[in-house]
Amino acid sequence: MECRKQQNYDVHLIEGLLSPEYSVLPAMLQERKALVVTTPTVYGHYGELLSGLIRNRGLNMQVVVLPDGETNKTLRSVERICAAALEYKLDRRSLLIGLGGGVCTDVVAMAASAIRRGIDHLRIPTTLIGLIDAGIGLKGGVNLGNKKNYFGCFNPPTHALLDRSFLETLPASFLRHGMAEILKMAPVADRHLFELCESYQTALIKSKFGVPEEVSREIIWRSSRLMLEELQKNPYESHTYQRLVDMGHAFSPALEATTDFRLHHGEAVAIDMALTVTLAESLGFMRTDERNRFIAALVQAGRPAFPFCAPELTVELCEAALDEVVYHRGGSINFPMPVEISRCVFLEKRDGLPSSVIGAALQRLSREASRQGCGALFDERS
Repeated sequence: MECRKQQNYDVHLIEGLLSPEYSVLPAMLQERKALVVTTPTVYGHYGELLSGLIRNRGLNMQVVVLPDGETNKTLRSVERICAAALEYKLDRRSLLIGLGGGVCTDVVAMAASAIRRGIDHLRIPTTLIGLIDAGIGLKGGVNLGNKKNYFGCFNPPTHALLDRSFLETLPASFLRHGMAEILKMAPVADRHLFELCESYQTALIKSKFGVPEEVSREIIWRSSRLMLEELQKNPYESHTYQRLVDMGHAFSPALEATTDFRLHHGEAVAIDMALTVTLAESLGFMRTDERNRFIAALVQAGRPAFPFCAPELTVELCEAALDEVVYHRGGSINFPMPVEISRCVFLEKRDGLPSSVIGAALQRLSREASRQGCGALFDERS
């Protein structure tokens, strides 16, 4: 018996998603029954608009509001979605819709893969990280204790709909988190994207990604396309475990977990990248001026990018994180090592990152941070 399944999905950059006059949702539903899964924050901002769309267009749609955040990214949340789908009598042709940040869309993807052994789902990311990363890929996942995304699936959506207007209600801190995920592609794949971020990220964060409008659209679309192009090469991670999109994701999962997920994913990725480019310079892969330029961009984005700001990041934690990476990436660390902004190589052997080099890099970053200051990591609310 030979079993194969090929699936395509579209990613759209659109406007007016919740507008009764302009929304594309009614056409995409095609009169199917749908269950929207969202979060209290998102529903607080957009619940009335969503209810108006359902009412004015006569959609066969129900809404369930579930708690958000990494601590709720569990099988229990998947079970709650499945129970709601059963209550609302969703059938094999019905649709799940994830309206929220990366946690929401990840949990919805997991639930969609399980309900009646698989129903369609649609992703509507409402955060900057969601628009350019978490909400556009084909994976879903939930945590097992402090193991991030230990349970997971490959489950492509039917569509991912990217509407920049959701960013208007985001706190500035969440926009800064998203900038870290945008910047992660620059040192491994795209110098022009990096230069756009250098020039405009301060203005974009201040204006909620509204001004300059053309640059906002270009950065979001360029980041999204880069992500999708990289995923397209190896969508099910069955050909290789070397992935450019793993930049900033070696140490960050362990750092998030050790803080009980008080540390936001974007924050952890920024710290991870600061350490990564410092290691790249220490090992002779990256020039000092390129390393310093990238660090400066992280600081400009308002990210406390240094271990000084996260004392939990120790040599011991980094060693444990690399051990976990070996399990996850097929027996090698497959570590994206930047050579310059826009190009990297992969370090495969675990002993290529000795503890002495990691320790020296952490000490250097801490010295730099103590000179510049980094603010209170967990108290940012702006």
